[in-house]
Amino acid sequence: MPPYQQYHPMQPPRKTGIGAGGITAIVAAVIVIPALLFIAVTAGLMTVAKNHISQGANEPTNSYGNASPSDPNQADPEPTSTVYRMDERPGYESMVTYVTDKLDHYKDEILNNNTMFMSEYRIPDTQDGTDYMTGYMAALLGTVNEAKAAADETSEDPDALDAKIDSYRTTVDTLEARFKKGQALGVSMTVTGNDGKKYTVDGSKSITLRPAWDELEQRVAKASNSLGSGNAASAQKLVELADMKLSWDIDEGFRQCPAFAGTDDGDNKALTKSETFGFYCPATPNVIYGNRSMPDWNMTYAPAAGVRHELSHHAIHMRCGTIEPEAVMQNGVNRTEGVMNSYAVKYMGANRALIQQSIDYAASTGHKQYRMDAFTDRAAERIHSGQCNAG
Repeated sequence: MPPYQQYHPMQPPRKTGIGAGGITAIVAAVIVIPALLFIAVTAGLMTVAKNHISQGANEPTNSYGNASPSDPNQADPEPTSTVYRMDERPGYESMVTYVTDKLDHYKDEILNNNTMFMSEYRIPDTQDGTDYMTGYMAALLGTVNEAKAAADETSEDPDALDAKIDSYRTTVDTLEARFKKGQALGVSMTVTGNDGKKYTVDGSKSITLRPAWDELEQRVAKASNSLGSGNAASAQKLVELADMKLSWDIDEGFRQCPAFAGTDDGDNKALTKSETFGFYCPATPNVIYGNRSMPDWNMTYAPAAGVRHELSHHAIHMRCGTIEPEAVMQNGVNRTEGVMNSYAVKYMGANRALIQQSIDYAASTGHKQYRMDAFTDRAAERIHSGQCNAG
């Protein structure tokens, strides 16, 4: 019987660079650009006009520098106005921290893995999607820089300063809410990147978000195992139903996530390349890698069990933000592969008999990490419900 193993590397994801549209320059610009041209085009989104302050008149003096006596026939002078400064208002520092943290949160996510960022926020893998993501980062950066630049703004009206402080919070919250819905951001700006180029973002454009993972998962679970001309073609169409790609360049997959090939770690003995049916690499979260040299791709196992196991790795990544959440650990033992099999059977429409056949064969060759039991079933249920921590 041909081997039926699936492969899941335990190597941590390799960080990737940012793609087209100027994301790298915009994120890096947080460090090197002191100010941005930020123009609000939606009424009420942000107020950028500054108040002009007139100082009160000094008290008149005589030729000796002493105060002149008051003249009962003259009107009393206007009292000197109190001038307030933006960065001395009680809410200013906390506001700057709030908007900066918001920017840093998304910046770190993008720099860690921009492809996963786009998957998580359902941004389409197109030029329009990349431009939209770029625009969002530029709008956040512009708001942060505008807030910091307003530190020395003064006014005789403290309420006006407080209202403007609140407007910066409102702006980043509004931008975030629109971004998560794919709506037009409502602002346009020109950003100078650290490469010296100008990036102009049209805030009037919206995008159609990719389907939510729950919907994609249900598409796969309900799909037939005979979607194409042959089992390999059917498996590929299953991957496409999940809005992902099936790559036959397994060597590229190993480059993205180097394997611990041949390492004997007790019951978790890793598979070699010749034993690998396919695997999921978190550094390239929209790709399932397949090994054409394995005969499984010419068998019903491919669409009925194998590819659904690999898609379960992506499901856990989407739901927990990691391929190895705490929920897969049993008394210090990593049960990831077994949990994936349970998840595939319970939620991805995998054929239990074929999965079990694969488990049995893997165990006979020293790979016992694929077994299913009550623990892996409970862990799969917890993860599916969004409970990624240890139970």
